[in-house]
Amino acid sequence: MSSKLDLSANCGHSKGLQNAFAFLMLGLLLVSGVAQGEAESARAPLDLNQATAEQLEALPGIGEVKAAAILAVREARGGFQSMEELETVRGIGPSLAARLQPLLKLDAQSRKSTRTAKK
Repeated sequence: MSSKLDLSANCGHSKGLQNAFAFLMLGLLLVSGVAQGEAESARAPLDLNQATAEQLEALPGIGEVKAAAILAVREARGGFQSMEELETVRGIGPSLAARLQPLLKLDAQSRKSTRTAKK
């Protein structure tokens, strides 16, 4: 009987565990990066009168169609003067508008510029 251990048989399992661990860590890093990005966007609300379609689409409950509707209303009115006007956009009711409120802002400068552009 030999007292040597054959470690080569475990090599495949060890490599598989290392790969699984690496994928797990990568997944955690990606998720934390997404969470950090969401936290940053929550800290910096979008100006409703300046936001692009892509920025609006990234908001919860807003997809391509609602983003286009927001932009159409914004264009037709020369900009939003109050957050309450968001509820006039087709597909955005009081509940969704309330959820979006902390994520959006109306900068005083953008309100002024849209008011003067409208005249």
